[in-house]
Amino acid sequence: MPEPPALPALLRIAAKRCVIVGGGSVARRRAATLLEAGAHVTVIAPDIDPQLTDPPLTLIRREYQTGDLDSAALVVIATNNPTVNDTVHRDARGAHGSTTLVNRADDPALGDITIPAHARTGPITIAVDTAATSPAAAATIRDQLLAHLDPDWPRLLETIAPYRAQIRNQPLPPQQRKQKLAALTSPDALAAIKSPDPHAITHYCRSLVDPPTTA
Repeated sequence: MPEPPALPALLRIAAKRCVIVGGGSVARRRAATLLEAGAHVTVIAPDIDPQLTDPPLTLIRREYQTGDLDSAALVVIATNNPTVNDTVHRDARGAHGSTTLVNRADDPALGDITIPAHARTGPITIAVDTAATSPAAAATIRDQLLAHLDPDWPRLLETIAPYRAQIRNQPLPPQQRKQKLAALTSPDALAAIKSPDPHAITHYCRSLVDPPTTA
């Protein structure tokens, strides 16, 4: 099957510098993930996958050098050379500790973060992690969950977004606001989005947003 779409910003790294050391298929997938999260991504490797192209990526076609991680919020270690991987990891940690996060493809348990098997459909992200027990199993479970996802959920979530914002801004008692927000994704809302009447979901959402009229 084709590679899954990139994971959105579950980790908030928008506008932050991220460095990928390695230029193969893992680097390609991680780069897609980080770019969609809004990161500034630099890839460093002597040989770089041809699908990794220039802007918005910064490509450095050479071996890793100490200092390449300066100001990086995240480093992805994705070479097939354990010695290089260990060197990059030590540099990320620094002599006195570091705030740079590490994602290590060859041994995820050594890193700070892992990238789960994931798929995205509209605003929905399905992510599965098996604590590094089996990436293959994680991908299989992801596909099973995706196959059973009601196809109208993404459309419903996209449709209700502006109404959700309006309800959150209304001066309502907390419990009433909570009930109205929950109603936007209730079985009634899902039934409205499935209705052959194209205006059904709009009428339903408006009934939650607009104050009741009095005779």
